[in-house]
Parts: sequence; C-alpha cells; structure tokens
Amino acid sequence: MTWFKRCAVVLAAAAAVALAPAGAAQEHNMLTSAEQADGWALLFDGAGLDGWAPRGDAQWEVADGAVSPVEGSGRGHLATEAHYADFELVADFWIDETANSGIFIRTPAEGAINQGNSFEVNIYDPHASWPTGSINEIAKIQTMPDTTGRWNTFEITADGDHLVVKLNGETTVDAHSDRHAHGPIALQYNAAGQVRFRNIKIRTLD
Repeated sequence: MTWFKRCAVVLAAAAAVALAPAGAAQEHNMLTSAEQADGWALLFDGAGLDGWAPRGDAQWEVADGAVSPVEGSGRGHLATEAHYADFELVADFWIDETANSGIFIRTPAEGAINQGNSFEVNIYDPHASWPTGSINEIAKIQTMPDTTGRWNTFEITADGDHLVVKLNGETTVDAHSDRHAHGPIALQYNAAGQVRFRNIKIRTLD
C-alpha cells in the first residue's frame, strides 16, 4: 500500500469514528415509514427540547440522543406544550438504583404536577406501594420489576377511562379511571440519582 493510500485509509477511519456518536444518538429517535403511515409523531428528536417546557426547579439537558435532568438542580418536571386526551405513548427510560422518576399523563395545563392531579406511571423499582410499571393510586404491578442500569420501554395507552401500561412488552396495568381527561405529558425528576429518556413518540386516538 502506498503512502497516499495509507493516509486515505487513516483519514476515512478517523472520519467514521468522529461521525459515529451523532449517528448512534439519532438512530434512537426516529420514526419508521410504517409508524409515520400509522400516524405516530416524535415528541423528542434527540437533539433539542422544542415543544417541551420545564416546571419546578429541575433543569434539563440533551446529550447522546437522550434527555435527562441536571443532577442537583432540584425537583421538577419537563412537560409537553401540547395537550393530549386519548393516545398511545412509547418512551424508553434508563434509571439507576437511587433515582425516583415517572411519566405523567393528562397533567394540569400549568402549575405543579403530582400524582393527585395526573396519572403517574411510576419509575422506581423499590417503591413499597407503586413499583416501576404501576400507575400511582390506580393499579400496582404484580411482579417485582428490575429496570435499573439498562434501557427499558414503556408503552402507555390512555383511551377514555381505559389505561394500559406495558413494560418491555409485558402488561403491568390494565385498569379504568376517569379522574383525568386530558393534558400535557411530563417527565419527572425527584432530585436524586440519574434518569434518561429517549424514543418518545405518540399516536393520538380518535
């Protein structure tokens, strides 16, 4: 191999390494053509927080294709600016052993968000009453979850008063409640540990 060819190979390899993180980050926040045809929409594109607004003290940042709270920034939520009533929601989450988080649906239009004024799909494996995959104050998962230190997927359906939660493909909640009818969707940070979200997408139901 000539000197020029060796240089070309080295430069090509360096370029591939430099581009890999960005590509890897984006591949997790995309819709397939089938999903687009079925009416799915991305709520998070892996690059920014357009369409989201913080509530509370927690600050939020985007890195490596995931959105996460800034550790030590305090409790709070990151809520969509749009409101949703009946929908299917998919989201991946990663959490460590100490973090206490959740995905809130049908939240108030403004102000504080809590399990009393929203449906909270909990993310906290050791919770005594509502482990990960439960809907707080509505229905509890029947088997002890193990979600820490790896990526997991929630599939959440709200259709009228019918609420269904799937964790990694397994149904954890199938319940009915008419407490809340519509509102933004929100990600929670409870001021402890590490939590990250990606692949957040929604399909509204007629």
